[in-house]
Amino acid sequence: MNELQRQTYLSALGIENYMPRWRLPNAPEPVACVMPVIDIGNDSSAVLEQTIPAVISSIVPSKVETAITIDVLANLDVRQKPSVPINAAAILQQLEEKKPAVVAPFSLSVWRPVSGFLIIDSRNTTLALPTDLFLNNILRVCLTEKFNLSEEVLRWPMIENRYVSRTEIDARNELQTWLAVENELRPINRLWLLGEASGKYFIGDDMSAVENRWKKIAINSLSGQVQVTAMLLPSLNELLQNPSDKARLWSMLD
Repeated sequence: MNELQRQTYLSALGIENYMPRWRLPNAPEPVACVMPVIDIGNDSSAVLEQTIPAVISSIVPSKVETAITIDVLANLDVRQKPSVPINAAAILQQLEEKKPAVVAPFSLSVWRPVSGFLIIDSRNTTLALPTDLFLNNILRVCLTEKFNLSEEVLRWPMIENRYVSRTEIDARNELQTWLAVENELRPINRLWLLGEASGKYFIGDDMSAVENRWKKIAINSLSGQVQVTAMLLPSLNELLQNPSDKARLWSMLD
């Protein structure tokens, strides 16, 4: 294409720079074009009327060149029409289907009975069961030294911000980061994760907290910065409601 006409087209389309991907058959060799200096003067319309027809007439292709060009463009993927019509409703539906599920805010109970021992339990205050008394009895069997049962509440999300996403990935990353910092400040040599919500976000996303109950799981989060062996157990509320689970726990502690 003549450089003057090409620049006119690109300017009309709002394109500053353009690099062609293909060279059409019978197209001339691309050469640097020296833009003509046109003295428009006062009567610009008259000059354009004389210049543009001459430019266009000099670049009109022959019928053979036009046919070959049409065939080439028809075979290019970028010019092929999609088989399925695209509309805004279909695009919005695809976005909604791929959008990850939002996790509702939740809280966990945290205890540090002795140095190096961390207990995290799925919190459920609606049942009003004597979980503190039950945990005290468990620790009396496990520990010989004096322990502290001061409960802390770990809430997620830790920072209330409605503009931040709240998916399972976000919860897992934030809680595992908290665990990494906790291990740096107070090294953990024994970790109990009680309940599904407690274990779900502290172990890997490829493991199930329910299927791995009563097992010891090695936690390697944050590129290996945290390496702690955790015991996955039912929550205190579940243990109090299921005598068989409670009996199994006592047999493990013995």
